[in-house]
Amino acid sequence: MTLDTQPLPLAELPESGPRAAPKDLPTIGQIGRYDLKYVIGEGGLGTVYAAYDPVLSRLIAIKTLHVDLPQADLPAFNAMFLNEARAVAGLSHPHIVTVHDAGVSEHGAYIAMALLKGKDLRQLLAMGWRPTPSQAALIVRRLADALAYAHHKGVVHRDIKPANVFMTGRTQPCILDFGIARIRQAEGLGARDDPESRLQEVVGGSPYYMAPEQVRREQVDARVDVYALGVLLYELLAGKRAFSGDSLEAIADAVLRSEVPPVHQLNVAVPPSLSDIVTRAMHRDPAQRIRSARRLAQELRAWLVTQDDARRAATAPAEVPAREARMRRSLSWLAGAGWAMALGGVLWAWLGQRPDVPLADVASPAAAASPAGALPASLPSAASAPAAAVVAGAASEEIEAASDEAQDAPATGAGEVRLAVSPWGEIWVNGSFRGVTPPLTQLSLPAGQHELVVRNGESPDHRVTLTVRAGETLRVQHRF
Repeated sequence: MTLDTQPLPLAELPESGPRAAPKDLPTIGQIGRYDLKYVIGEGGLGTVYAAYDPVLSRLIAIKTLHVDLPQADLPAFNAMFLNEARAVAGLSHPHIVTVHDAGVSEHGAYIAMALLKGKDLRQLLAMGWRPTPSQAALIVRRLADALAYAHHKGVVHRDIKPANVFMTGRTQPCILDFGIARIRQAEGLGARDDPESRLQEVVGGSPYYMAPEQVRREQVDARVDVYALGVLLYELLAGKRAFSGDSLEAIADAVLRSEVPPVHQLNVAVPPSLSDIVTRAMHRDPAQRIRSARRLAQELRAWLVTQDDARRAATAPAEVPAREARMRRSLSWLAGAGWAMALGGVLWAWLGQRPDVPLADVASPAAAASPAGALPASLPSAASAPAAAVVAGAASEEIEAASDEAQDAPATGAGEVRLAVSPWGEIWVNGSFRGVTPPLTQLSLPAGQHELVVRNGESPDHRVTLTVRAGETLRVQHRF
């Protein structure tokens, strides 16, 4: 059910005059209750339309499927398609396209889904876009989170590739086309002469991203999605596909036998630690592959955290001591100037009471610093002593305040935050995205105050300020 289309961003879709309302766009056909407005893309298996839903008054995407099968096999195909569509419709995740409806019409089987704005990864890569290693790891980590959720629901994608990853933001992917997804508990395909077995061959995945067990037509499980994510991450980091060939047989042979150099050898900007994750994710032997999408997401998340820590460590030693040194110099100057003024004021007051001591014989700090060694024309009076004492006192108070601030700093260590969000939520901590719950159920945060935001689609954000203490566990519970 793979459909190779070239979707256009909404900004490039045709309009009927300036700012035409969706319902006022020209109608080019009808599928079910949906008015087809224009073609978004076409491929070997069907067409994708922008369509207007008159019941909910919104534009959606309609994908129709046209397969070259004997008439006797069409009922089995339609039944398989609708079964898979029901499984996908049960998925609700921010990085999986939302399925609204599915059915069979005179145009063939169709599926109605959310109309996205952006471009797919295949288009972006063809345009020359190259993510940084951290961006690539973040994109694939989010895809792994989404697939871990789908696998937990019993749905395996089996056709992860750049054309099926739609980017709605620089690092915001959305998985398309669970068309060959299977319910894990479903029965096997049976004998090769079974009609459904032949259908499976018609709708197989893309050869560049198929796991070796798929190429060999062996029994497969969710690890084929882990493999495809590894190959996809390899391509994002290397700037080219891991496998190549001028025919399906050549590509299949490369997938089964060719040596793939570690990606950090092709791109020196890729750290070996990230390259190792890629190599293990696309291991030919499923038993030695990263065991699950959830585990892959965890490893990429941990790698991203180490990159953030390394960046902070690279800047902190240069910034913090310099800031502290500037503060100490300022406080030392204030304190020295204050005490000098106070001492000068007291001395002047004392001399004012000793008329037997000539003023010219007294050297003040200011006179000693003067090139001529002469006294200034006017000297502070005894009334200046209290003012000087205020300056010295202010410096002393600033020193004490700095000391108190250091004592009030968060204790070292970390605490745990347990998450109980239904049905799901994106977790943001201090403005940084940390994952989707479920499967994310626990966070480790450094001691101190943190702002945690839970987001779920169009629902209002749930915000909470957490005071984390070392060794303690907090619980965040919310239902959207």
